[in-house]
Amino acid sequence: MDFKKFWNESLAGFVVKRVLLAITIFVALAWITLLIVDQYTRHGEFEVVPDLRGMYVEEAQLLLSNQGLYPQVIDSVYVRNKKLGTIIEQTPIPNSTVKKDRPIYIIINSRQVRKIPVPDVTDVSFRQADAMLKAVGLNVSGVDYKPSEYKDLVIDIKYRGKSLDPGTRIPENSYLTLVVGSGVGDETVSVPSLKGLTLEDARTETISASVIIGAIQYDVQPSGDEQEYFIYRQRPSAGQGVDAGSRIDVWLSKDKSLQNKSFEEEENTEEDEQFF
Repeated sequence: MDFKKFWNESLAGFVVKRVLLAITIFVALAWITLLIVDQYTRHGEFEVVPDLRGMYVEEAQLLLSNQGLYPQVIDSVYVRNKKLGTIIEQTPIPNSTVKKDRPIYIIINSRQVRKIPVPDVTDVSFRQADAMLKAVGLNVSGVDYKPSEYKDLVIDIKYRGKSLDPGTRIPENSYLTLVVGSGVGDETVSVPSLKGLTLEDARTETISASVIIGAIQYDVQPSGDEQEYFIYRQRPSAGQGVDAGSRIDVWLSKDKSLQNKSFEEEENTEEDEQFF
């Protein structure tokens, strides 16, 4: 057979040449593609993921940049026994291998302490109040005993020396002082003047005078604006002598004109008035 004539003049030779050319081009393209993919994916090049837990994001970013990696925050939670703002979880896990230019997904501890509402522990026993506070993540650091009609019941709760209303939000794990009743004392004390005071200030004033706030009545029920109300009437009236630990009933309003009104005559006629 004349191969030269076969390749150059026959139809079969023409077809075979085109097929071989196509195969050669395909193989070349495949080889080039593999080289490009290998270069792009850095085949065989890996970085060992360091342990980032306990680090701040800025520290992790500096460390990872030296390995051609970078951190990516995906969530923030609050864990009480971990430093605020530090990394607590990561993916991939430490000592695993990844290619360069890949993110390391991290979960950080919140940068702020969670605030929780103070439960209402007034008029409950000290032990019960202590248990209620611990259950929500608060601590009792001390107890102040004050004269009261009911012994061993909580009269007030203080944070950094300031009385707190139930529902006030303070940082978790804070330390509180409970003011607990020691029973009615034998001494007689003078009732302080509470007119014009807010309920919070009145509580401080009464405790200092060895008496406590009793029944509370608003002329218009407040809706989150209790600090705008002031006491315009009290019973017993200011200056009267009472047993230490006695309760002082108060009326509150936002109407300033009531401050100048006298209720002395009502002290004798409303002894049986219903309080809420």
